[in-house]
Amino acid sequence: MSHKLRLLEGAILIADAHYSQAYPQFYAFLQAIDSEKIKTKQLILMGDMFELLFGVIKQTHRDNEAEIALLNRLSKRIDIVYFEGNHDFGLQSVFPDILVVPLQEQPQISEFKGQRIQLSHGDTNTPLGYQVYTKLIRNPVILFLIGLVDKICGHCIISWLKSRGEKKDPCYKIRGFTDIIHKRLKPLESETVDVVIEGHFHQNLSFSLYGFDYINLASFACNQKYFTVQSNQEQLVLQETLFKESM
Repeated sequence: MSHKLRLLEGAILIADAHYSQAYPQFYAFLQAIDSEKIKTKQLILMGDMFELLFGVIKQTHRDNEAEIALLNRLSKRIDIVYFEGNHDFGLQSVFPDILVVPLQEQPQISEFKGQRIQLSHGDTNTPLGYQVYTKLIRNPVILFLIGLVDKICGHCIISWLKSRGEKKDPCYKIRGFTDIIHKRLKPLESETVDVVIEGHFHQNLSFSLYGFDYINLASFACNQKYFTVQSNQEQLVLQETLFKESM
């Protein structure tokens, strides 16, 4: 499904916060928006905002109860778009007033001052093995069984998955990343796209290829950076900002 997305000047983009006990800064960031210490009319969540949040597994809701409530409160005041990631999906019932974009509807084309901006979490155009994996982990039957076993074992599965995720380095660097993206996005060579913006890879890099600008956002879990949409001679520019909890 194609949504009529329009990026607003001053919109904030944030990716890969992986909210958990190990990376708790996302909640403080949302509080700063709620108190208007950070002001915006549009918040674009680029996926993997939570280390684990699955629509059909209620334990993951309880683990993120305060953050879910705050996002739902913010959605009454500002425009929020949530691109589901590979750590957070099946979320429409969790966030009824937020435009939730599941993997199968990504990427989405948004307009900004006449430019065509392609947005996604980043786990699209992937190898077949990964595509199979993403379908399996989103399968309602499989998720129901995982949730059932998790409940029986005292939430051992969710605890293990969270512990495993928290041990990963959110600041990792991918060798040959530019070449990987050139191969992965070659199908866009014949498309009319001006800018491609993704999360998922945690690289905080931008470069040009196939006639468009590619931007891979920083992982908020790594360095607490978020990005504000600005324009320079009608061209999209992302202003990088370091979030400080004391602000």
